[in-house]
Amino acid sequence: PSPVASENKRPRTVAVPALINRLLVVALLACLGATPAPTSAAQTKAAAPPRTEVTPAPRRAWEFPADGVTFDSQFPAARASECTRLGTDSYSVVTQPENRPINGSPWFAFRVRATTAKTISIRIACSGTRLRYIPKISVDGARWVALPTEAFSPGPAADEGTIRVDVGPEPLRVAAQEIISGEVLEGWSRTLERLPFATRTEIGRSVGGRPLYLLEINAVPAGVKPGFVAVVSRQHPPETTGSQALMRFIECVVADTPLARDFRQKFAVLLVPLVNPDGVEAGHWRHNLNGVDTNRDWDAFAQPETRAVRDALLAARARGTMMLHLDFHSTFNDVFYTQTDEAPSTPAGFTKAWLDGISRRVPEYQVKRTPNSTPTQATSHHWAHRTFGIPAITYELGDNTDRVLLQSVATAAADSMMELLLATK
Repeated sequence: PSPVASENKRPRTVAVPALINRLLVVALLACLGATPAPTSAAQTKAAAPPRTEVTPAPRRAWEFPADGVTFDSQFPAARASECTRLGTDSYSVVTQPENRPINGSPWFAFRVRATTAKTISIRIACSGTRLRYIPKISVDGARWVALPTEAFSPGPAADEGTIRVDVGPEPLRVAAQEIISGEVLEGWSRTLERLPFATRTEIGRSVGGRPLYLLEINAVPAGVKPGFVAVVSRQHPPETTGSQALMRFIECVVADTPLARDFRQKFAVLLVPLVNPDGVEAGHWRHNLNGVDTNRDWDAFAQPETRAVRDALLAARARGTMMLHLDFHSTFNDVFYTQTDEAPSTPAGFTKAWLDGISRRVPEYQVKRTPNSTPTQATSHHWAHRTFGIPAITYELGDNTDRVLLQSVATAAADSMMELLLATK
């Protein structure tokens, strides 16, 4: 049998007194006309991130019979809040966020078709938020092309731009980035689940009741405690370059290579590829269905999504040792958010060695690292470092990073990680 086939398939399977005391002190001081000293972060649980009501985008079609053109947003991850006709074969599509305040990641995704072949222009407007993404098109939803300057021009205002595309009876998808929907990630995860060393478990439910899955890649022999690598992604719906890198990274870990086989004999990966399934399905710019940024909820844990992932990772400690935490995201340019090299973590020196390993493997790639010695945001990587004392890194992919380079860097990141962790055993 092949080395992969021989690997083992796992079976599927605020302290109250302190609060009362503080309230009594506050009451006493109030009676005396005094003001209590501010409560430090160490004395109180972090406040939950802001929550405001979510406004769903319509799932509908807009028909323009005079031109024989139809737009629609009736598919997963679509977002088009308004669509109007500006003139013959000229249209406007407006995207509005699910709520405000919100990060400037204006997601849009819609389809357009025409009864006869023609060229149309579409003004895309982002409701006062800078048009961040270069629009992309696809006829099958799988292969995407970014529009060149001949087909896309920024508008007079920073929040808009106009595209010119050829349309016909076959629907054309237009989106801010390549659409990697929950359905796509579900199919990819279920495919990995068929491997002899992978199991998938439902660890909770989202605000909207969608299942949250953890995929465990674990070929460590029975009776041996593995080192765990936690990998999470898609806390923020538009960040699909993060998903692209994540998928390549994991595919290297499950590959039939000597390095990957050796790694799987000693280490296991705990993968949650879709932390915010409701936001992805609804085409949100940033938040979950409660209107909360889940990557600011890793202190309060007020959201079911973050609680489910936290509980699954904490439970794994009974079976092995947490070694590394990676959270895949997207932003304007590639960057790795890390702890400083002086921050205590085990294995010591991992982050610098890991990034050096990426540089050696892809010398044309400039690694940008942003270490933080005094974290103030309730992100997953700050929580993981504080909780487990391990290297914890937010791996950010650029919106416009060359997709071939993205794959090469993700491969290098996986190989460098496996090589370094094996050296600790």
